[in-house]
Amino acid sequence: MVMETLAHIAAVYSLVVWLGGIIHLAAAAIPQLRVVEDRRLRIALTAGMMRRYNPLSWTAITILLASSVYIALPRLMMDGSPISIAVIIITATVFIQDFIHSFIYGPRAARGDTQARKKANLLAISEIPPALTLPALLALV
Repeated sequence: MVMETLAHIAAVYSLVVWLGGIIHLAAAAIPQLRVVEDRRLRIALTAGMMRRYNPLSWTAITILLASSVYIALPRLMMDGSPISIAVIIITATVFIQDFIHSFIYGPRAARGDTQARKKANLLAISEIPPALTLPALLALV
């Protein structure tokens, strides 16, 4: 019971750190960078923000994945709970999306690849809706 409570606390805090960072980047930081006219400077600033945010983000999302599986897997094995399945699938999906964003498209975008930037932005935005469902689902597990 104590471990499950700690797992819930870890999941909530890691979700706040990870998703809060994504929302801040998408809603405030990156739009504000669009006013920087020098394309090289804009790319350098974006890459710098990501270098600082990524270690925090990856720590948070790894804790989120581990704690979500810890919470959901026993229930899934016990009664086949559809909510547990949803928690595991959604968490794993956003983890994979974030991996592709951070380690494939993000570095290419930082080098100035406009197609990679578009894909990285799309991935980042597409992570938000499923991640927003996780607090409610974790509360139901």
